[in-house]
Amino acid sequence: MDGESLDNNAWTRAYENELGIKVKNVWTTDEAQYQNKMNVTIASGDLPDLMFVSPAQFQQLLESDQIEDLTTAYDQYASPFLRKIMEQDANGLMKKAATVDGKMMGITGFGSIEQGTPVIWLRTDWLEQADLPEPTSFDDILNIAEAFKKNHSGAYGIGLNKDLFGGLATIEGIANAYHAYPKIWLKDDSGKLVYGSVQPEMKQTLATLQDMYKRGLIDKEFGVKDGNKIAEDIMNNKIGLIYANFWHPLWPLQEAMNMNSADGMTWKPYPVLSADDQVASPSTTIPVTGYYVIKKGYKHPEAAIKLANLQLKNAWSDEAQAELYNTDKDQTPFYLYPTISMEPPSKNLEAGIAVTEAYQAKDFSKLNEEQKGYYDNVLAYLDNNDIKSFGNALIFGPGGSEMEVLKKYVEENRMKIGEFYGAPVPTQQMKQATLDKLELETFTKIIVGESPIDEFDSFVEKWHKLGGDEITNEINEWNAAQ
Repeated sequence: MDGESLDNNAWTRAYENELGIKVKNVWTTDEAQYQNKMNVTIASGDLPDLMFVSPAQFQQLLESDQIEDLTTAYDQYASPFLRKIMEQDANGLMKKAATVDGKMMGITGFGSIEQGTPVIWLRTDWLEQADLPEPTSFDDILNIAEAFKKNHSGAYGIGLNKDLFGGLATIEGIANAYHAYPKIWLKDDSGKLVYGSVQPEMKQTLATLQDMYKRGLIDKEFGVKDGNKIAEDIMNNKIGLIYANFWHPLWPLQEAMNMNSADGMTWKPYPVLSADDQVASPSTTIPVTGYYVIKKGYKHPEAAIKLANLQLKNAWSDEAQAELYNTDKDQTPFYLYPTISMEPPSKNLEAGIAVTEAYQAKDFSKLNEEQKGYYDNVLAYLDNNDIKSFGNALIFGPGGSEMEVLKKYVEENRMKIGEFYGAPVPTQQMKQATLDKLELETFTKIIVGESPIDEFDSFVEKWHKLGGDEITNEINEWNAAQ
């Protein structure tokens, strides 16, 4: 919008008019350079009054005693909405994540726990052509993958990303079928936190992936294919089965539908499925993105709490004014401007429930502005076959949507949530990159058959010797202090 800037916009005016707080940015940069510039700022010792820092930077500032205790300010000024998000949503972990030795040292930047879980996405038009029922077990998934490879020239059974973890076409959901939970820390039977990637269940996961590769169910070239290449294969009718996350209907499935819906392409999400008679638990992490902190000695630490209160009220409460503070009719991104930006961690799940109920009742009067937008997409796709609305309809609508799967995960208490959410411990900062490289290389070699499955046992030994034991001890020390 004309005249709007980072230092003069609807948010800065609201801060000054409603709170008497003038906000001025000391510096700005693009997202790619932000962490580097913040590192330079921290090293200089010339800190701004308020800043957003990464978990590692948060730990550094704590150790050097450079940030202010917000406990009293929070107790005196936090609104009921802010307290709900910090203390009730996501099992109260937002406040716990920012609390050190009983003191609240920041406001946690937090994502959605359930949105990090894997979900199975299937081309249901291919499923119908194969005359196969909807899957109810991991064996069904293997049979479907075999049928997709056999029935469609140039296709392979399941998409797999070279990075193996975290996003589009990754292995977490397959591991969950065998009750393995790679990349997260979980309690063992003794109550000790252990790393999921080195537990025995991962060996069976890798054996299955190796067998799938041998059978041609996984692309022989997967080791060089990132998410963009996987997306191209989906659009070009080479993949009809992937494990992915909640946003993937928007990309790449929306683009795939734009290109192929005229030929009958359809997709549907399913919960992760088990390889035995025990229910599969989708794995996820506690998504701490960083912390809003106040520099040590600043006279008004309560300013951070007041800014958070106002942002939540103006953006997400019943009093929210979407056209002024989120986006207007021209799609101006006002939501990028708040000095402190938070959202209810489960707002998308709540939106899916509300939109589905509204669609079924044909009454959208109780929806907020954001939810009304999703409702319009659902209506356009389901009632008028508007393919451009497919993505949001498959996330938020009825009749087999992403949010229906996530609702099932939450209501049935299925999620396996990683229990370490602190800043990187000292040995992680020094050795995690080496251990991650060892893990990826070993798992990839096992999958493609360059290494036998027993190489997993050697990997576990190396992991412990190369820093895993120290990391485990330090993470358990962190856990004992919580």
